[in-house]
Amino acid sequence: MMMDQNPLVTIVIPVYNGSNYMREAIDSALAQTYSNVEIIVVNDGSTDETESIALSYGDRIRYFRKENGGVSSALNLGIREMRGEYFSWLSHDDKYEPHKIENQIALLSQFDDERLIAVCQSKQINKNSEQILSKKRNERQLNQIIGWEEALMDVIMHGPLNGCALLIPKIAFDDCGLFDESLRYSQDALMWMQIFLKKYRIVFSGDCDVCIRVHNNQLSQTGREIFHKDSRYIGAKLFEPLASISTKKRNYVYQFAKRHAVFNNPRVVDLYISAGKERRLIGPFGALKLWFYGLYGRVRPAVRRAYYRVFKHVKTQ
Repeated sequence: MMMDQNPLVTIVIPVYNGSNYMREAIDSALAQTYSNVEIIVVNDGSTDETESIALSYGDRIRYFRKENGGVSSALNLGIREMRGEYFSWLSHDDKYEPHKIENQIALLSQFDDERLIAVCQSKQINKNSEQILSKKRNERQLNQIIGWEEALMDVIMHGPLNGCALLIPKIAFDDCGLFDESLRYSQDALMWMQIFLKKYRIVFSGDCDVCIRVHNNQLSQTGREIFHKDSRYIGAKLFEPLASISTKKRNYVYQFAKRHAVFNNPRVVDLYISAGKERRLIGPFGALKLWFYGLYGRVRPAVRRAYYRVFKHVKTQ
């Protein structure tokens, strides 16, 4: 089936106490050069001026209010209510460049693949919207389809793709379900891995069209314990699917354990070593290497603190 050259795109903006920055986010969605968009703002039980700001936009946006349940529940409400063929997530403290949606639709139209997800590059901004850093991923593989196996390994080894940089076909949620509302920190990591396990593919563009705001109130700045709790849940949920597709060449189980060793999450590592040995996916030498990665994981926070102190970079998780 040929891709619609002008599909409706739904931009979903989940907001919790976002009065400081949400105008910039909504205005950037309204300023898109791609005209066939709808904007859904979901107020996740805010207690500040979020509602009055959202209502001030009138019928230029679709506004929903709900009891506080976390970002996953707000995103899921937006997905259930969306009318578009494509989903684009915009955090209330981030913003899009004007050509974000136009560039991604143009990129997808080159391939005629309904199971393809477009990913743009991003840049970090501070609380005053001043650029801090440009972030690029897989720069050598721009404008070409990356298979689900490589995409899955990329998320396992390097962490989740930034949700705001993605343009996702609605059918992906029909196939994979919605965001897991029991997770507070890593709902995006689980969602992307589940999507890739369903054999959806990605294509990266070189366009730097998302501005990610870094500030001290973000969960990513304060959520290490939540991250570890979420990771144990995700690890238990995904072991069997990852084990079933692991090979010597692409050992998803070992790479998942390695990442969590580096992040000093020993309960996940122990689970994967134990279960991995039973499935002959992690041998004695692999377990020893994971032990050394775990040693690094214990000193890593101190090394990172020293780095940021010396170079005065903005610290993220």
